[in-house]
Amino acid sequence: MSVKNITVVASTFGLVSLVCLTNLAGCGSSSDAGTADTGGGGEIDTRAPGEDTAVPGSDSSGTDAGSDTGTTPKDTGPTFDGGKDVPASPIISRGQPAFASSGNANDANDDNPAVAWAAKGMPPAWIAYDLSKVPVAQRQTALLAWDSIHAGGYIDTSSSGQRPLDYVIEANTAAGGTSAPPTGGWTTLVTVTDNRYCGREHVVELAGANWVRFSVTKSTSDGLSFDFDVHSAPAGAADAWLFMGDSITAMSVPYAFSDLPARVHTLSGGTHTPAVIDAAIGGTNTGTAELIIDDTMRDFPGRFVVLAYGTNDHSSDYKMESLVKHVIAAGKTPVVPHMPWSSGSTEGTAINAQIDALYVKYPQIVHGPDLWKGFEGHTEWIPTGDVHPNSVGMGELRRMWSVAMNATYGK
Repeated sequence: MSVKNITVVASTFGLVSLVCLTNLAGCGSSSDAGTADTGGGGEIDTRAPGEDTAVPGSDSSGTDAGSDTGTTPKDTGPTFDGGKDVPASPIISRGQPAFASSGNANDANDDNPAVAWAAKGMPPAWIAYDLSKVPVAQRQTALLAWDSIHAGGYIDTSSSGQRPLDYVIEANTAAGGTSAPPTGGWTTLVTVTDNRYCGREHVVELAGANWVRFSVTKSTSDGLSFDFDVHSAPAGAADAWLFMGDSITAMSVPYAFSDLPARVHTLSGGTHTPAVIDAAIGGTNTGTAELIIDDTMRDFPGRFVVLAYGTNDHSSDYKMESLVKHVIAAGKTPVVPHMPWSSGSTEGTAINAQIDALYVKYPQIVHGPDLWKGFEGHTEWIPTGDVHPNSVGMGELRRMWSVAMNATYGK
């Protein structure tokens, strides 16, 4: 079997780790307690995000992980030039037979993002999917996406969050339809040590393999729990989205509380289910984002990087153009929405005028939703005196994003 071997090693990070641990926004339940610039209306959010209530060995042949060299990771996938040529990337693991060393394996591949597989006790632990009933043509290039719903932020070096720290993802050509995964014949696709993320995406070559297994040898001190999806991805991570932004984004699209991928799937007629990572941090603006954007994108293999900033910015020091340049230089596609309206905003019009000018100057920019027009005057969604949408408003924000994302698909 021909496979792509990938080795990724993450090191302890300085500035971004401190920011994420302070603001705790991203993949799991979080609060945004960052220090906000009050220029564009200002935000300090301390509420829980989202509108929903979330209540065997290996004979792998992969490469062992080495020290972090700071170079571009090997699983970055193809580079993109923008445009509306996003092929479908369906989740092929959803509802397929799932097995685990302990716990309910089916919790990892159902359609409820607020429920995740939880291993009993500490690692070693594993979860495996039998994909043999999926058409072989869909078991070639794949995007493997996992998310620890209890972790604090996208970049998280704390000792909690039920995150996998050291893991391998393997494939096997053994026949499916059996009562348990094969005990031998596994080939390593991905090796990660010292993982610092609450969720990751890896582009791999399954080459028609029937089985995929995620094996964890080390986790955070509070255990192990995550969702795990396998997308058929003939164009690599073409439909993967990294959402950067302030607390408005952080509280609206965290994995466990967000129906954004489901909304996109429904609106697309069932053709597209994007892989979404919430890397937003409360209290940030374009200036603080400029310091962390390269590191935030470092291990993200996908195409689209959302830059949802403005509420905490001054129009005289708005650094969106710099962020756009960083994304383009990384071979990815910037997605820029208009900043949202709020009753107290004094600089939104000027900031959005700058965004309009960037649309003209950089045709590579994908236009995000016009959150100013969409929210303007709707105090039932963003209450008077606040800059944050309430639970209904967060749903409306996701609706607007689902429309914009489907426009990117040409729908």
